[in-house]
Amino acid sequence: VLFGFIAHHAALCTGIRIGKMNTIPCPGPDSSSNTDLTFDVDTIKSKSAETTTSAIAQTAASSSIQGKEMTWPNWPAVAHEELWHPLVFKGNSFVHRARDILLTPDPKSGKTLLDDFLKVYSERPDKVNKCGIRINHALALFVTIRQLKPTLVVESGVNAGVSTYFIRAAMPDAKIYALDPEEEPICMQGKRWIDPSVKTTYFTGKKFVDLADHNWREMIANGEMIPESTLVFLDDHLHAIRRMPAFIKAGIRHVMIEDNYKMGEGANMADKRGTPKQAFSNKERREDAEWLFNNLVSYSEFPPLLPPSMSKESQVPRKPAGGFMVASDSNLDIVSPILRPDLDPNDMKIFEGIAATLDLDKKMIDFNSYMQFMNYNQICYLELLPMPDHLAATL
Repeated sequence: VLFGFIAHHAALCTGIRIGKMNTIPCPGPDSSSNTDLTFDVDTIKSKSAETTTSAIAQTAASSSIQGKEMTWPNWPAVAHEELWHPLVFKGNSFVHRARDILLTPDPKSGKTLLDDFLKVYSERPDKVNKCGIRINHALALFVTIRQLKPTLVVESGVNAGVSTYFIRAAMPDAKIYALDPEEEPICMQGKRWIDPSVKTTYFTGKKFVDLADHNWREMIANGEMIPESTLVFLDDHLHAIRRMPAFIKAGIRHVMIEDNYKMGEGANMADKRGTPKQAFSNKERREDAEWLFNNLVSYSEFPPLLPPSMSKESQVPRKPAGGFMVASDSNLDIVSPILRPDLDPNDMKIFEGIAATLDLDKKMIDFNSYMQFMNYNQICYLELLPMPDHLAATL
């Protein structure tokens, strides 16, 4: 609830929606009325400067769309609603409202979605999750599921089961299909977390059935799944774009790609050639890029929680395979972060509260704190165009 209080203050100061900017300055969350109306001039100047800084900073996480460009105040990147740019988007989605979604308090409880997430995250079964999702991607997954409320989540790539844990925590009533060819986690992560819910079906190890080999049309006909309310979560390090035709054929509309590597990055060859981010910025991938872009309702890259500059005291070097932000990043190819503690005292208080709750170092000097906060791989949400009924009937 403490985060909700600070976040509510931040939300009230923002007043921003896509395509419209309307900044409303307001005082800090710790301000209170005072019957003594004599003020020190230096104090007034200090408070005024803090309020101005906060008001400017609050706009930084909110996007503005003009024509085919999306921009953020105090952030160098420009997202384009067309191909062949470092940062591309298409259409509109809840992802553009990530800050509001996370920080707006519930009118009854006073809690925010960020409060809910932090409780879930602090109780995760693997506190390090060496080869799995951490704060930024777990938050994106949690928000997406809470927004879409899917009846079925198909998770391709289970590993230690931590993402399964977040899916279940976000949507207790959803069915989950957990797919992974491995019987045990990689990276020496011990035993896989197994969801105790009877609503989760495991296709792992000897029972593994790949996404492409499931008979989705038959399952739809039998009433086992509703394609429009199914979410596919890809975390399998395979060629993501080549997965899409099967989803469109099945009528599946909602997809998340966890490892959306930039050009030249990736853990394997499929990673280095199969992501939307790579295709959309590289004319050598024109065939993949144009087909996918033309079959999308929307494409959005989730914002990281923090700007890379918050890790300026970390000595962890840049990973050649990518997947992590560093303080020296140009930030020309990633969206503006959810919080701007580098600009906004209120956001700094929220960040400090997050670090304290999760027992992490806000300066990210230690390796684990850096890994938790700076692991970010442009995780994205795609809404696919539905197949026309007259074509679907021929399948």
